[in-house]
Amino acid sequence: MHSKLSLSLEDARWLCAAAQAAAADLGLPVSIAVVDSTTYMQAMARMDGAPLMSAQGAFDKARSAAEGGHPTTFFEKPLNEGRFSMVTMPHTPVEGGVPVFVLEQCVGAVGVAGGPPHLDAKIAEMAIAAFVAKTGETR
Repeated sequence: MHSKLSLSLEDARWLCAAAQAAAADLGLPVSIAVVDSTTYMQAMARMDGAPLMSAQGAFDKARSAAEGGHPTTFFEKPLNEGRFSMVTMPHTPVEGGVPVFVLEQCVGAVGVAGGPPHLDAKIAEMAIAAFVAKTGETR
């Protein structure tokens, strides 16, 4: 029998708040979604001024990162290199979704949308780094 770790609601809310703080530090109004290991949403925030459609984009990025256990750049890179079949996959191939690992298990993901993709990813990575520092867990 397998045992699978997953983010708790408290963890998800903490990650969402950390991502909001990181985005505010960068001066970017974005949407943030946090999913657990099941890829279902646990926490969501669309900051004031964030593009309306960014909320769905943040969720799609988080779900893709958690489901695949890879940052969404894993799906974007082959597409950018001409592997157009990637668009038929049920993943969002746009930078900004980053999985959260605890004890080498993907326990969920953070998705950020509304800013330039590389900054969306940076915001997610900053929140996850703060979470890892807070919990003392390692990848």
